[in-house]
Amino acid sequence: MYKKLVSLMLFLGIMFSQKPLMAQNNPLASYRWQNRLLLVFVPKVEDQRLSTIQQTLKEVECEFKDRDLLLGVFTANAPSRIGNDLISSYDEAQLRANYGVKYNQFAVILIGKDGQPKRELSEVPEIERIFGQIDNMPMRQQEMSNRPNSCN
Repeated sequence: MYKKLVSLMLFLGIMFSQKPLMAQNNPLASYRWQNRLLLVFVPKVEDQRLSTIQQTLKEVECEFKDRDLLLGVFTANAPSRIGNDLISSYDEAQLRANYGVKYNQFAVILIGKDGQPKRELSEVPEIERIFGQIDNMPMRQQEMSNRPNSCN
């Protein structure tokens, strides 16, 4: 009986000690159900494609925020961020591995509130197409019916 109790305690200890590790293995876990993410991977922070995206997002800032979007920028020669949060080089490497994005590669990935990738692009996105895709998502449809658009 004693051995069974010890075995059960060890098993439960292992199970519970692994849950925080599993959460730590997903650098995007803290954004799940809170935000949609537009992740932009660029070789260098000076990349013109990044400047184009940032300029476009300034022009549609209210619409971007209304959709609970955060911009993530990942580059080899500057600190990586999602919104105002700094992203560690370890987490950046993990994201690159998860999505198959090399350090010399340009990629844009839209992540839904469920944490799943919704669109992956290798060129600068047309923001209206991104907004359209988001607006057709069931969760966004519910959001639009529950809160007025503050951007009009």
